[in-house]
Amino acid sequence: MLTAKTKAFCSAALFLGALCCTASASGGKVRTDAETTVQFCWASGKFDGTIYFAEAVNREDRSGSFATLLEISGIDHHPINCSVLDEKAYRRARSELMDAWSAAEFEVINTTFMSDLDY
Repeated sequence: MLTAKTKAFCSAALFLGALCCTASASGGKVRTDAETTVQFCWASGKFDGTIYFAEAVNREDRSGSFATLLEISGIDHHPINCSVLDEKAYRRARSELMDAWSAAEFEVINTTFMSDLDY
């Protein structure tokens, strides 16, 4: 039987995956300077009921830095999920994920600053 936390985690992963598929099916538009994109990376701890996440607006790929931060911090985690979304889709996805994580009583830790240190 799935726990409330497992259900919330799976629900959040499916939601973000569907949103990313929708965004990538938009015809592969090239981003113009006027468009704002946000990279959103997150992972759940394997043993501690914690969600770790980082965000980067209009920046180069930060997924490697996020992964390195988790590794050097000694955090055992499930696979990292990263997506680059337009600002509107990002706000929607972030809101949905935060609501799901809060409902499941996950501890949510924003690692954006630490992930931005170029490990």
